[in-house]
Amino acid sequence: MRELLRDLPNLYPHGDKWLDRTFGEIPQGKARLTVVELGTDIVAVSIEKPKDHGRMKLSTLYVRSDVRNMRVGTSFFRWLDARWRSENRKEVYMTVASEGAYELERLVKVFGFTCVAVQEDRYGLGRDEVVFSNASGS
Repeated sequence: MRELLRDLPNLYPHGDKWLDRTFGEIPQGKARLTVVELGTDIVAVSIEKPKDHGRMKLSTLYVRSDVRNMRVGTSFFRWLDARWRSENRKEVYMTVASEGAYELERLVKVFGFTCVAVQEDRYGLGRDEVVFSNASGS
């Protein structure tokens, strides 16, 4: 799992510490980890964090580069979206470093997500954060 998410600290300051803390929150129900396996290989990962008032934050969505553009991400996101619907989530939102925003937007707009904010310099000078939400509910 850590090998798959090894680039996280490069994208997000202190990403390694956040990941350690988040893995510790899973047994307490403060975070949820979902993996997609092809054979015995983990090819995609999501980390979600439940929030107040029926909201969910998708903190991490990662699809291994060698299986991108093969519908793995779309199938995975469709499955996540169905789970959020079954849980009656009022809103699901996610943040992404601006350099990954276009690729993520291509995936999530099909599921009713839109860009709702851009926080400039969130991860350092010139390193913005983009927020996507399905504010009308998933």
